[in-house]
Amino acid sequence: MERFYIVNIIVEDRQSAYKQVNELLHDFADVIKLRIGYPVPDENMAIILLIVKTSNDVIGSLSGKLGQVKSVKVKTMPLK
Repeated sequence: MERFYIVNIIVEDRQSAYKQVNELLHDFADVIKLRIGYPVPDENMAIILLIVKTSNDVIGSLSGKLGQVKSVKVKTMPLK
C-alpha cells in the first residue's frame, strides 16, 4: 500500500555529501512528489524536505541509503 511520507534530510557537510545525496534522490525521483532544498553555504550545510508517495519498503530503502551517507541525518514521518 502506498502512502505519503515527509522526509527531512540534513546534510551537515555539503562539500563531501551533497553529490551522493543528489544521486540517491535522482534514483528515487519517480516517488518524490515535492523537493525543497535550503542551502546554508556559510555553514557548509543544507536542509532538504521531501514529500514522497510510496510503499514502506521503498521509503525504508531511501531513508536507509541516505542514512548511510556520512554527514547526513534523515527523519521520515508517515502522513495519515
